[in-house]
Amino acid sequence: MNSLLKLDEWVISILADPITKLKSNPENFKKANGIIDARVYLKNSLGFKNWESGQDDFEIYASEGKGYNEKINSYQKEIGYDKPTYDYFKMEGSVLDVGGLTGTVREFLPKNTRFVSIDPYIEALDQIPQSKIKAYKCLSEKLNFIAALAEFIPFQAESFDWVHMRSMLDHVQVPDLALKEASRVLKPNGKLLVGISVEGGKTGRKTLKQATKDLITDTLGSLGFDKYKDHHTWHPTYTNLLKIISDNGFEINDSYWQPFWKDQVVYVLANKKHPF
Repeated sequence: MNSLLKLDEWVISILADPITKLKSNPENFKKANGIIDARVYLKNSLGFKNWESGQDDFEIYASEGKGYNEKINSYQKEIGYDKPTYDYFKMEGSVLDVGGLTGTVREFLPKNTRFVSIDPYIEALDQIPQSKIKAYKCLSEKLNFIAALAEFIPFQAESFDWVHMRSMLDHVQVPDLALKEASRVLKPNGKLLVGISVEGGKTGRKTLKQATKDLITDTLGSLGFDKYKDHHTWHPTYTNLLKIISDNGFEINDSYWQPFWKDQVVYVLANKKHPF
């Protein structure tokens, strides 16, 4: 196994069965190439086929190297686009990155942060181009990574200071369950940070140009043009996003509109509600 993927002892100490939520250990899980496979699927539930199709297409896209041929300056620009968000929201302590793939958000975290990424794409770390590794210094550092789904998080309750969900909540099968799981694994004073593109942007209203573009894209996707196929499981407006977060154990604390995306991508900070 790649030595950069070996789990820290603190991660092992908080492992739990993703279904029972009871304390567990690495020996109780399946493994693939040394990576814990804690994935639990809802194969007979509404939305699974749509989710599975999107996930399969994404993994094929990644395994074929498409989308990973940018030069180092493209990744450096990407870092520049994201930096203002993480200057504004300073995560520290213990951080769970849900749907975090290779954990590139580590680029913006203090060095002493306890960090772990979970993602259903178990081979995510096999697809990182050298140009991206050169841009993201964190990709040369050890990563705690477990293959798991947002709806079934393989950690004990009250284990993390932060749960980070960036560009993923509109791709999960059951967003409500994913947020309930985030609440479960957060400490009593824990914080949730959700970053996502919202329909209609800050105003909640699409321009005629955007509505026309979306109609054309949706039509082409339905006709079988894979390039235009929509793999999102839902399309929240900003209001929808605040409601689903609030409905699942959180109090909204703050919102930040990522400057580069011009009021289309929002990051919402929420505090875990106290039970009483």
